[in-house]
Amino acid sequence: MTQEVTALLAFCEGTHDLAFVRRVLRSRLGFEKVDWQFSEFPAPVNSLFRQNVERHAAQDLSLDMAHKFYLPDHVLRRDACIAMLFNSGGKDKAFQIKNFLADYLQLLPLAGTFPQGANALIARSFVLFLNDADSHGALAVRTKIKQDFATVDGRPWLTEDWSVDPADPAGAVAADIGAYVWGDENGVGTLEDLLIPIHRATDFGRVDAAEQCIDGLFNWDVDHDDPKRRIAERARRYKAVIALLGQRKKPGMSQSVMIGQTKIMSDAHFCSDDRVSSFAAFLARFLGMMNDGTLTDPQRMPIDD
Repeated sequence: MTQEVTALLAFCEGTHDLAFVRRVLRSRLGFEKVDWQFSEFPAPVNSLFRQNVERHAAQDLSLDMAHKFYLPDHVLRRDACIAMLFNSGGKDKAFQIKNFLADYLQLLPLAGTFPQGANALIARSFVLFLNDADSHGALAVRTKIKQDFATVDGRPWLTEDWSVDPADPAGAVAADIGAYVWGDENGVGTLEDLLIPIHRATDFGRVDAAEQCIDGLFNWDVDHDDPKRRIAERARRYKAVIALLGQRKKPGMSQSVMIGQTKIMSDAHFCSDDRVSSFAAFLARFLGMMNDGTLTDPQRMPIDD
């Protein structure tokens, strides 16, 4: 019998967002990593991912395009919910997401009729956009998302107004579509404004030493009069600090590797951080989960790890 599942399609602004969301899903909501072949995914993505690769492979591409098929970077599962995390490549790459959604939304109604051998099918989908507030603020970011995705494939899609989460103003929903905007306590900034306090709580002395090091090597316009320049420079400085902190464990690697593959943010401090807890709670509410992360209508997916 074909199992019905819920899908979360999360479109992250960059690789560090991917690593952060993946860690929250695993450490706070009990999701587990899965490594499926295309045929093991629920319909319709089991055929959609294959079609994406075949369509690109049929073109005369150079070797540097081999890694640019639009596929999820990470896939996780808890009970009857699967989470697919995509790297959107930035706020200005809406066309890539829209092209993917056009194919996905076209196939979704057919999944139950023609599951094409899949032993699970997607019965309900949640789409989540994750972006930095930068100097614009959450309201402006959500307004742009709504403008960009008002239609998909020429048809109305994101038509409802955003409803800001009363427990977390960084999050908002419009039916089964959500947006979460990273920033500081003033509603501007980037994901790094959430990450640095966790690093400091884990080991303030090492963070202080890393900051002294990068400040001795480079000049940062963190006091610039232009808010856009000031926030961008602050984010770059924080990225440099985080990358430096992890060089002993992962020499030469980027910030996203440090977030996802090291403990420079300890599990205890990561899981107990207020902003991490707030984001995890938003995800749980958005997906219809209980406070402990279990689905309100739990069903085990009949697919082996």
